[in-house]
Amino acid sequence: MSQVQKYPAGWRVLHWVMALMVLILLPTGLWMAARAEADIWGDLTDTLYSWHKAIGFSVLLLMILRIVLKVRLKSPPYPEHMPRKLQLAAKSLHHLLYVLLVLTPLFGWAGVTAYPALVTVGGYDLPAMPLVPVDRELADRLFDIHGVLAISLGVLIIGHIGAAFRHMFLKDGIIRRMV
Repeated sequence: MSQVQKYPAGWRVLHWVMALMVLILLPTGLWMAARAEADIWGDLTDTLYSWHKAIGFSVLLLMILRIVLKVRLKSPPYPEHMPRKLQLAAKSLHHLLYVLLVLTPLFGWAGVTAYPALVTVGGYDLPAMPLVPVDRELADRLFDIHGVLAISLGVLIIGHIGAAFRHMFLKDGIIRRMV
């Protein structure tokens, strides 16, 4: 087997930090939405919303950094033994993950701007998204889109994790690129 090239250390750290953040965001988002749907309001619900907004906005900022890295630094090549169709599937999944990791927080940010509910952890306010008016009906539509995108992202992440485990068990060197 040929030598496996790894992503740079900073890129790997960024990947794992963001993975942890998203794995916190998804269940937190479901939990807070379920509490809101059940009309359960209070300190816990407020805390869930505050942390969700703060972490979600951080994911958006980190995705901008990640995209800059992706454009400036070349990804390590896939091993020569990896079939081209599998390489194309992997690249497509990664690109779709990138798109959803930008669009999902953008729609969330637009929703909290339209609502408006910009306060996050410790009383820190997110900046309002430019050109988004305060409009509760618009906020509801934006939050609906945000939710659909988040569920779609969750499904893709499950596929991504499944593929990682497959590569780990196959011991084909792919998993070592990011660990």
